[in-house]
Amino acid sequence: MKKYFLDTNVILRFLLKDNKRYYNQARSYFEKAKNSEIELNLIPEVLFEIDYVLRGVYSLSKNEVVDVLLKLIKSPYLKISNRGLLITIIEKYQLTNVDLFDIYLYYYSLSK
Repeated sequence: MKKYFLDTNVILRFLLKDNKRYYNQARSYFEKAKNSEIELNLIPEVLFEIDYVLRGVYSLSKNEVVDVLLKLIKSPYLKISNRGLLITIIEKYQLTNVDLFDIYLYYYSLSK
């Protein structure tokens, strides 16, 4: 099975549907992963960039971004290391005024 690492742009094109060609391409990756044809890996750094772009460029609210990130992380067909930890981090992010990356660093340091 082929393995891929999701890039921020692939996820954003899928979420925003702002470019039909790239949206369809991204959707194809997600469908193949859902059907166990490929493995899609998601690393935490991509989540931080998604947060930055959706809030800064597209002016989504923090709650909207949290919803997007949680849905993404909870997708059973994505391979994510430390999924439970990332869910905790995003839930804490929603409740505080601390940056997502800073919360990640805090929890990451506790796990070492």
